[in-house]
Amino acid sequence: MSRIGRMFTFIGHLLLIPLLFLSAPVDARSIGIFNGAGTCPGCAESVAGFFIGRGDRVIYLDQHSLNATSLGKLDVYVQPGGSDDLDETLDALSPGQIDALRRFVSRGGRYMGICAGAYLAARFTSKSEGRPAFGLVPIDEMPAELETAAPSLVAIRWGTRRRMVYSQSGPHMGSRAPGGMRVLARYVATRHISALAGPSGRGRVVLIGPHLEADESWYQDDGLSLQHGLNQDLFRTAMRLLD
Repeated sequence: MSRIGRMFTFIGHLLLIPLLFLSAPVDARSIGIFNGAGTCPGCAESVAGFFIGRGDRVIYLDQHSLNATSLGKLDVYVQPGGSDDLDETLDALSPGQIDALRRFVSRGGRYMGICAGAYLAARFTSKSEGRPAFGLVPIDEMPAELETAAPSLVAIRWGTRRRMVYSQSGPHMGSRAPGGMRVLARYVATRHISALAGPSGRGRVVLIGPHLEADESWYQDDGLSLQHGLNQDLFRTAMRLLD
């Protein structure tokens, strides 16, 4: 998706924030969303709009502010979509910061990883090169589902529902879910897992390969058809698994 389209979405969400904070319910959760190195322009803010819309408090974190103290104030941490080069994020974070994130989840925190954020939840971004990732799920490495890095529509099956979803270099999570984890969706063509949820220590992870949060501007900016509709209802379903 183009920088312009995502930034318009970002500005729209910024305009909503003051009103939504005033009406936030007492039981609002604190959601930390990474918007630092390796994230795509506007991606964090696009996701934030969904959480703000349900009355949650959103805190943006980057490589300078992500630490045990900031994570200790959160209920949910979100790693949104980002660069095709996962090392942009990993190189900006210290081993101590990554360890703090692992402890946050293992002690009961929630983690949502979208596209790049799903890749990063594996043990490695490159097992052959010994490049460690966040290590939140017992999956060694997640390959890309499609060979092309260009934005495209890909068919998934979420339960009994077949959908055409926005994808850009999204990962798959293998063919069989790790023990205790639940398959939310599979890519139709390969039967590879496209979305997954389950425990990680005392915490919980929700991983999504494609961009279910994408709005009309994503499709329009990248010349993709809207004839199949959006998939934001599926994104909201995934959000509920973080409760």
